[in-house]
Amino acid sequence: MSKSTFVEDALTGVAGVEDIDSYVDAWHDGDGGDLELHEFLGMTWDEYRLWVEKPNTLRFILSAHRNGHTVNEELIKSQDELALAARAGSVDEAESVLTWLRKTGRL
Repeated sequence: MSKSTFVEDALTGVAGVEDIDSYVDAWHDGDGGDLELHEFLGMTWDEYRLWVEKPNTLRFILSAHRNGHTVNEELIKSQDELALAARAGSVDEAESVLTWLRKTGRL
């Protein structure tokens, strides 16, 4: 397992989104030292909470890190861009997460 975080490894192509469980397992095995799990993964607490509750948001979390945005900004940006591209399935996914964030008071 790499000494870098999951987010860092995912952004550099060392890890894929499907590898996150291996990073969680490594943390449980003690590889994270004194780090909290969200820190070991390279996420903020809010990003971690979002991922735990809505695993399909992981790609938005990674995209936010890549683009220097918050996840909320990335979701809104993605919704706007996807609406322009008229890719209904992807628009529905972004809208679903945005609706859920609003319902839970996170947006």
